[in-house]
Amino acid sequence: MEKIGTIAKRVISITSFLLIMMIIISIFISLNNSKPLSLFGYKPLTVLSNSMVPTFEAGDVIITREIDSEDLKEGDIISFYNQEGNLITHRITSIVGEVGEKHFYTQGDNNNTEDEDVTTANEIVGKELFHIPNLGFLSQYTKGPMGFLLFIIIPLAGYMCLSVYERIKQKKKEEEFTKS
Repeated sequence: MEKIGTIAKRVISITSFLLIMMIIISIFISLNNSKPLSLFGYKPLTVLSNSMVPTFEAGDVIITREIDSEDLKEGDIISFYNQEGNLITHRITSIVGEVGEKHFYTQGDNNNTEDEDVTTANEIVGKELFHIPNLGFLSQYTKGPMGFLLFIIIPLAGYMCLSVYERIKQKKKEEEFTKS
């Protein structure tokens, strides 16, 4: 029975380490890539302007999901690339066209006029599912050297030290058991 507990601890330990490494690698990839990070079709995006106030504000993080353009309707909030290649998140005000050739007119909730550019299906990154207030400020902070140290390096070093300590403790326990 004790052997099963030891195996379970090792599996949990290895899984935790792999998860932490995946997160770190994902952060590095997203820092060096202009496209948003996608995990199973879900993309966290940091809001940079107040064009969607009161729905969400600059500094919030929105979670979007890739979606077929045929499933979009008026009132949905979408993230898309505009003509300049900037990632924008606005509400659909109207949809014009037929199946496969739809054009989406959008507008920020805090803007007085519709966006000048018409969005096509291939420019859409995803549909907003929910948002987390102010998490974007933390995200931006972790991209800097001090944030990287505080939120990535120190926890990873702590995890490794704890793992080494547990192994040393386990070996001492086994040595004491074999001596007696």
